[in-house]
Amino acid sequence: MEASIRSIYSCWNAGDHEGVIKAFRALGPDGFTVEYVGSAPIEGEAAVQQMWDEFAGTCTVEISELLVNGDEAAAFILNHVHGEDGTTTLPSIETYHVRGQTLDVRYFHRSPA
Repeated sequence: MEASIRSIYSCWNAGDHEGVIKAFRALGPDGFTVEYVGSAPIEGEAAVQQMWDEFAGTCTVEISELLVNGDEAAAFILNHVHGEDGTTTLPSIETYHVRGQTLDVRYFHRSPA
């Protein structure tokens, strides 16, 4: 589980869209969802595409802490949003829960202002 989660973030930073999807699928071969806590879950590949369209190339991520316990994990992430006025770092807590062959991902985050 840890290797796949780390791969999600390293592929993101490398600009490897297909690698990001592949890493999510490794955790949830029968599908995955992404929930921005406070909103309804989104089908995983659609959520990744939405993130990619909005943030790829302008946001890099850094794993500050990753804790894996059985079929669940929590990551403390530093999202570095790069813009004309410099870089803003926004923290997020991202959880992963594998149930059989499916994955539920939840993002606790601050949106860029």
